[in-house]
Amino acid sequence: MANIQKALVVPAKGADFVVDAAFPIPVPRNDQLLVKTKAVALNPVDYFMQKTGMFVEAYPAVLGLDIAGEVVKVGEGEVASKFKAGDRVVLPGGFNISEKNAFQQYAVADAKFSAIVPANVSYDEAATIPLGLFTAYYGLYEAVPKGLGLTSFAGPDGVQAYTGQAIFIPGGSSSVGTGAIQLAKLSGFKFVITTSSLKHTDFLKSIGATHVFDRNISVDQFHAALKEIDGLPKIKYAYDAIGDLDTSFRLALEAVVPKGNVVTVNPRLVYDSPDKDGKVTSKFMTESASPSGAAHMRNLWGDLTKLLETGVLKGSRPEILPGGLAGIPAGLDRLAKQEVSGVKLVARPEETL
Repeated sequence: MANIQKALVVPAKGADFVVDAAFPIPVPRNDQLLVKTKAVALNPVDYFMQKTGMFVEAYPAVLGLDIAGEVVKVGEGEVASKFKAGDRVVLPGGFNISEKNAFQQYAVADAKFSAIVPANVSYDEAATIPLGLFTAYYGLYEAVPKGLGLTSFAGPDGVQAYTGQAIFIPGGSSSVGTGAIQLAKLSGFKFVITTSSLKHTDFLKSIGATHVFDRNISVDQFHAALKEIDGLPKIKYAYDAIGDLDTSFRLALEAVVPKGNVVTVNPRLVYDSPDKDGKVTSKFMTESASPSGAAHMRNLWGDLTKLLETGVLKGSRPEILPGGLAGIPAGLDRLAKQEVSGVKLVARPEETL
């Protein structure tokens, strides 16, 4: 096996991406895997990392946080020994650790945060899952002020724990929204209400949404629409999966009753506290390396293969970018311009010329 690969790198803070055809292939250490990246997905945070240097500790840097691929080498260690060469796996990238990130043809993976991809799921679909699903999981089940503080379906008391209740998830067709809708159904919510472009209604209902409203709905129209839902209980929880102050976050605050809980996916959102209503607001923080974040990751990844195999969880709908790694910069530009709706952009690194 060669010791160099093609990788999409950021040479310096704020610099444009460059395809490096002689980038070193990383070596797996204890309880790690070497994975040939078959499909990698794009996220808005990739764009911010390139432009601002957020999370980046050294250059040249490889970015990308969603990986699906084939195990080609297994490191030492008890956890790694559960895998073998040829296994199809899905895993998150490493944020500030280039050798663990997605935009390259080979990446190292922590075995404890890798899951087998079942035969009924393609690499392309699998690549859409890690960051969006983890963000959805963390935002729902992490304690206030970083999440809604719900009881996880993965725990002994969590399955169907919220039977009969209602939750509002604006931004349902985003990757985070898609994950949050499905997890909410696993938690037992009877009413899973979301907003989206209405062309995605059928897809959102197929994964668990019960009611889909237009993403441009006004506050008055929203309140009127809620009154038309038969048997709707008071909404105590809302997960803003978009993070826009004037639209998704405002609707989330309007949806919940006094003393209700709202979490936003946008940690940079600045807003006046709604303490006068007793409503509790939280901001998702990317802390997968923290003790609670690592515990959430293990809980989710431990169940992921079975959930995918049985069809209980699905990824987002992938749109394949041309050109392999070389197609990623144009894809990130589309994300930055908010030109992507209802799909997740995916590149296949082995198609890089």
